[in-house]
Amino acid sequence: MKTLLCVSLVAALVACGGDGHDHEHVDAAAGTDGAPTIDAAPRQVIMENQSLVPGELVEGIMTGGPSDVAVIHLEAPISELDWNIHGHAGGGTQTVYEEYNRMIVDYTFVPSAQADWWLLLRNSGQTDMTVSVRIELYGNMQWRWQ
Repeated sequence: MKTLLCVSLVAALVACGGDGHDHEHVDAAAGTDGAPTIDAAPRQVIMENQSLVPGELVEGIMTGGPSDVAVIHLEAPISELDWNIHGHAGGGTQTVYEEYNRMIVDYTFVPSAQADWWLLLRNSGQTDMTVSVRIELYGNMQWRWQ
């Protein structure tokens, strides 16, 4: 019976086209558990292009807390974009989420605490690239390039 249940679950996942990974992330409890509600329109939208030579990285700083949201959309011309969100509490580095060799990124970030949070973009390829950056800010989230 357990084997049949496992086989049914795997078949359902395959039939839905999922790869077993949730590619849209929320870093705080959803709904009424304290996570902010996303309004119909963001308070501010950052839209920029970042040119990166091979191996180069840039960082933007998001300042906010649990009542704020940043909806991040990144597009690179090739699958050589590495990115992460991290913090520096206590002098160390705490990675919230990280992916390598991406072409498109869609990520919803809700900070776990009031702090500065870094969005790192790196060209891990062999050719220059321009990354399209779109960040929608909700609540009191602030943005600046480092």
